[in-house]
Amino acid sequence: MGLAWLVAETHWLRVVRLKVPVAGRGRAVRVVQLSDLHGRTRFLNGRISTQVNALKPDVVCVTGDLVSHQSDLPRVLAELRRLECPRIYFVPGNWERETLAQGRKRLMTLAETDALLRRVSRVARVLLNAGEVLDIGGLRLLIYGFDNSLEGLDAYHPPIQSADARLLLAHSPLIIQRLRSEALPYDLLLTGDTHGGQIRVLGRTRPDVQRWHVGAERQVRGGVFYISRGLGTTHLPLRLGSPPELLCADLVPSGPG
Repeated sequence: MGLAWLVAETHWLRVVRLKVPVAGRGRAVRVVQLSDLHGRTRFLNGRISTQVNALKPDVVCVTGDLVSHQSDLPRVLAELRRLECPRIYFVPGNWERETLAQGRKRLMTLAETDALLRRVSRVARVLLNAGEVLDIGGLRLLIYGFDNSLEGLDAYHPPIQSADARLLLAHSPLIIQRLRSEALPYDLLLTGDTHGGQIRVLGRTRPDVQRWHVGAERQVRGGVFYISRGLGTTHLPLRLGSPPELLCADLVPSGPG
């Protein structure tokens, strides 16, 4: 029984549902987040693309760390091409600037990272401290992606476009410190990176991750700050107390702001 539970914790993909009220009119906009794949595309309950397509998203957001090994990238990009969504956005994680080579992590060259991001751009809109406003079903939605994929990448351009709803993307949850210090408003902030600790015992995990919440937390200024457990694993091919997940968030208009 314990082994079956452990397998399910590691290999059964969960869909987390969230409703976020936003200003504006029109229909609800469905956003699906994928994060921290690390080469993972299949689970016991199906492919990632099958799960996502069943949700019929308006927007898919991929918040970094596609692969740990560059040899896995073609397979992961092929899976993203199976997504039946016209709007796919991507922000890089630290594993778009690092890689495993001969069993050791190394920093990729700028040329290597640029080449990787060009390949990703063929299947998704890559946002590097940039964004755009979309009209989806009558709702004006700002999507803005921060590149905080490695410490020191700090050339942020705060989003100022007018919109009914503001969806912000970043790989690391550390972005919250910048948003708070600059009082940047948002309705939904999507991040990943932590894997929810990946191994959690009695709610406890490694110290560098323990300070971060898992899932959704509403902030003082009213926005929802979401930290995904992600899909893949690092170091150990195992999860405990932190199952793989994808987020399905509905942005629900509540009338004029």
